Amino acid sequence: MLKILCLTSNDLNSPDFGGALRSRKVFGLLARWGDIQVVQAGSYDVWTDAAPATFGGFPLLRRIQFEHTRPTLRDRIRRELDPHFLNFNWFQASAADQRWMSDTISRYDLIWIHGLAAADGFGFQQWPRSVLDIDDIPSSYFRSQLSQARNPLRWLRWRRQVWIRARHETTLPQRFQSVCVCSQPDRELIVKADNVFVLPNGFDAPVVEPVRQPAAPPRIGFIGAFGYEPNVDGVRWFLDKVWPQILAKAPDARLRLAGSRSENHGWQKFKNVDVLGWVADAAAEMATWSVSIVPIFVGGGTRIKIAEAFSRKCPMVSTSLGAYGYDVTHGEELLLADTPDDFARHCLAILTDPAQGRMLADNGWKKFNEHWTWEKQSDRITEIVARATRKTTSRT
Repeated sequence: MLKILCLTSNDLNSPDFGGALRSRKVFGLLARWGDIQVVQAGSYDVWTDAAPATFGGFPLLRRIQFEHTRPTLRDRIRRELDPHFLNFNWFQASAADQRWMSDTISRYDLIWIHGLAAADGFGFQQWPRSVLDIDDIPSSYFRSQLSQARNPLRWLRWRRQVWIRARHETTLPQRFQSVCVCSQPDRELIVKADNVFVLPNGFDAPVVEPVRQPAAPPRIGFIGAFGYEPNVDGVRWFLDKVWPQILAKAPDARLRLAGSRSENHGWQKFKNVDVLGWVADAAAEMATWSVSIVPIFVGGGTRIKIAEAFSRKCPMVSTSLGAYGYDVTHGEELLLADTPDDFARHCLAILTDPAQGRMLADNGWKKFNEHWTWEKQSDRITEIVARATRKTTSRT
């Protein structure tokens, strides 16, 4: 049995945040090969005084708050020019916490780190016996911001971030024994190195094949964490530019907004909108939808909500970025649209032609079971762990 230390900045007790879900599921697969202990570390405005009794079902070894650092002129110049500089946001672990982490990792066979910020916050150029799971690549996130910028100054700001982060990301295969990304396009963004692996996002496979019962009047739904700004911006775009077009042709249609903090944004003022908050039984809710939407224009990595909709056999309309990293084809597993007119037209097509929706859902369900269940990632994790520990790893 391996001794495995898992480091994450995510709150593993969060009910529906994509990063927390990936951490929990990957750590659960790792537990087949060893004993797991978790360290949570990051820069947060609010921390509870007491550590939670359980942390996503794993023992919480320690919680570390990164401290704000005051940058010198030399620090600012290095951030712009040095690809090995780590303190991008001026938050790092204290010297005492860095010493504690350095001593602690020497006692483990494998260090699995979810998120680049959690790794960089300790200031280590080298992490021995380590895997970096970088499911949200910073340069990709800023590149998507760049594509949406309309103000020249904002465009320059995002272009600078893309340049700084992309250069830093080229150093990752030398800093960690293995690096995981969510998709082949992300792998090509990092660098062509034999220790960079694709570990796709996934979702739990249902025990039985879902049976959908679309409601009448028809429902269009969005599910996601509304504490994440790209989700909020995407829903706002849909409500402002797409929803009026749909209501003009399908006046009884309802939009269902599910996810934590969905009730905090005033969506109730829009016509025919149901704000649900966090939904305990998402499968039952999504079974009533005619269409699931992913109107996302900003982000890095891949979106778990795509795999979730496939797992529910729910027809889907997404932006190109929303479906980024998934091997899908417009008109086969889902419909893709990047303009308000196209997005509305595709949603209406599924509402008026349920057979098309069933075809998309069936194809997506098949592809999901072939590639995107969490269980499908077990063998891939075996390969990654073996590379990081420099020995053959087997279940015990």
